[in-house]
Amino acid sequence: MPLAFRVSGKSSDLSPLSERIMSGGRFPDGLIPWAALKTGLSDSALITPCHLKVQANHVAMTDPAELALDDTESQALMQAMAPYFLEDGLTLQWLDAGTWIAQGPLLRDFPTASLARVRGQPVDLWIPRQAQAKSIRRLQNEMQMLLYTHPINDARTARGALPVSSFWLSGTGSLTTTESSLPAMPDVEVLNHLQAPALRDDAYAWMAAWHAMDQGPLKALLSDVQNAQLSLCGATQAQTFEYQPQNLWQRLRNRIQPPSVASMLLSL
Repeated sequence: MPLAFRVSGKSSDLSPLSERIMSGGRFPDGLIPWAALKTGLSDSALITPCHLKVQANHVAMTDPAELALDDTESQALMQAMAPYFLEDGLTLQWLDAGTWIAQGPLLRDFPTASLARVRGQPVDLWIPRQAQAKSIRRLQNEMQMLLYTHPINDARTARGALPVSSFWLSGTGSLTTTESSLPAMPDVEVLNHLQAPALRDDAYAWMAAWHAMDQGPLKALLSDVQNAQLSLCGATQAQTFEYQPQNLWQRLRNRIQPPSVASMLLSL
């Protein structure tokens, strides 16, 4: 699959390159409206229940998937938190155990950092600081106090599970009438198997994740290569590959001098 195009970004961007590619580059940084695309609701955001760990010099988020919240726990926590959100004009709607929807004027034109920026990582640099975010930061502080003594968390702690201590807000942004009439974004499968071992600097786990993808989803993808597109995304560079018919000379050249996979990965 030849290289089709490259996309560049900054490590400080609120929206990672993978999300920019998924959304076709149609939205400003931090305003890819994932909540609106899921629900059709304007001025909305994704709310992710999470566990924050206070370290000596930073606050880090445990991967929310590790919470393994069930539906009953998630709904009970959302109902307990909903009145506090409503004081700021935000209504909460349950989407699934790990994701709720918030909606209200406060979220209009409110850039937020993707969950991918903080999952299993420090959150300090990604907490919104604009004046508009003052209410959200206060809500996060209030929810930490509320959740500290909530019976759901008491039960979770008693059985050795992580408590829910806060929430993360992301996926803000609105769909204009013009954007709503655009073709739907393509069906995309995101493979983030490499992220966790990369964050741990675990080379063996990283290689094992590559092998697992090679034998699974990537093998399936390449079985229908003419209808496939593959994007490899790093922190600041992304490369997208797609099928293109090649003449005899191009095929021979690729066999004699195949592209260097190592060089390609180092360029991400």
